Amino acid sequence: MPARKSPSLKMALVTCTALAPMLALGACADYVKHSDTITASAGDAVAHNKVVHIDDPWPRASANTHITGNGQRVDKATKRYLNGAAASPEAAVSVSPSPQGSPPAQ
Repeated sequence: MPARKSPSLKMALVTCTALAPMLALGACADYVKHSDTITASAGDAVAHNKVVHIDDPWPRASANTHITGNGQRVDKATKRYLNGAAASPEAAVSVSPSPQGSPPAQ
């Protein structure tokens, strides 16, 4: 009759089996990170100097945070939409055909 393994021995065997590949592959991390530069970001000095000397890369209008709008009108439209009484797109936009007909295809 074969000897029966205890649960703690079986758990130790499973743990060692799982840890062995991790420990073996752990040494690969240094090889993958290897580079011939002093730091990982070395070599971008010209690009860095160009960016540093830009005063403000955003357009002047982007600093305007006062956006005009009609809050009462938006509130009424939102309430109509939530109540299901929103105007249909055909009623909201009236497009009259041009007297010459449609423009030629290009």
